[in-house]
Amino acid sequence: MVWLSITQNAAALDCVAAHSRPWAQVEKFWRFCDRYGNYQATPPRLRRQFVIEMERARRQAKSCPNAQP
Repeated sequence: MVWLSITQNAAALDCVAAHSRPWAQVEKFWRFCDRYGNYQATPPRLRRQFVIEMERARRQAKSCPNAQP
């Protein structure tokens, strides 16, 4: 478990862009690990389809403003 000693709304983070704040970096790393783990768990013959479906879901999420990444 990761513990960040500084909160997301701390005054010290006002000058830091939202996408580079500590928690945002942890979330990006977590998503990468999750996707990589799912990719590795997929049988080799289905990995290409896995990537295609992941890309399709990403594009759909981009076009829908209320969707979660």
